[in-house]
Amino acid sequence: MTEASCITDQGLLFINDGMHGGQVAIDTSGNITIPEAVPAGFEGKPKVEATSADGKYWVGYAMDKNGHLGGLYHPLLWTDGVPEVLPMPEKGFREQELTTGVMARGISANGEVAYGTSWENYDFGMLYWKRNGNGFDAPQWVGKDVREMVSGVWTRPDGREYEYTYVNGIICQAWNTQVSPSGKWIAGRYRKEFDPETEQPIDQENYAAFYNTETEKTIIVEDYGESGGQFVTDDGIAFIGLGTLGVTTGKVYDLNTQTDLGDTADWAYDTYGIIIPTGYINYVSADGKMAFGTSASYSVGGISFIKWYIAPPLEKEK
Repeated sequence: MTEASCITDQGLLFINDGMHGGQVAIDTSGNITIPEAVPAGFEGKPKVEATSADGKYWVGYAMDKNGHLGGLYHPLLWTDGVPEVLPMPEKGFREQELTTGVMARGISANGEVAYGTSWENYDFGMLYWKRNGNGFDAPQWVGKDVREMVSGVWTRPDGREYEYTYVNGIICQAWNTQVSPSGKWIAGRYRKEFDPETEQPIDQENYAAFYNTETEKTIIVEDYGESGGQFVTDDGIAFIGLGTLGVTTGKVYDLNTQTDLGDTADWAYDTYGIIIPTGYINYVSADGKMAFGTSASYSVGGISFIKWYIAPPLEKEK
């Protein structure tokens, strides 16, 4: 067993099986199940990435029957343990034919909005699905209002030419906690690859970005330079990690007023009245009583990342 993947409010814990692939699920009574069921036409063991709070819905992915000889990853949704395939986009993030596929990465606590990634090379294009009755609509790109592309034949510094489509848009890697509890907001990273005015490629720029699934509008936060959106609450309080690699510090930002609310430690002290290490917030529960975060620990061997949580104390048994 290598790492915990996700857990429901009822305590059903999914743990990755690093030896045999796939996962095992363990409940609070110690019962073990293996979520191996996949729809017809798929093979191999699926991966559950996230669940709704009540445990009714799970999302993840599996590869179709062609396997690694040309198969595609497909996003999956389990309802009460029964899997189905979520709709796939017609094209990839750069409007190319899909060659690797799409993975579902997360789902809102109420099960109404799921999101995932277009796993084509290093595109990491972020898309989402909204529930419509008993099913989900076709996927849309997160930040579709700010997504733009330019295609052409470009020249490398050594004079060689190449054909490529550059995209300014919102990306997501293997991140599982980017959607607010009701699905109103989705956090991500706006990656800028070209100058819209000159339509020429530039050195990549990355900024925290937050997409409202109700208004279908994006707020890009450039105030902190290189950064990424870690999480956002339903009422628009955004949590930002500074930098893009080895993130160790964070900021809190009000999307409603587009104002800075201070460092993560300041926000934690103002909200919960406790002192935490510097770091950033990964998730806040719908009622605001619990928060999960990440901090860095420095030693001779380098940097290690420590996960921590804030929660009310457990009541002692009487």
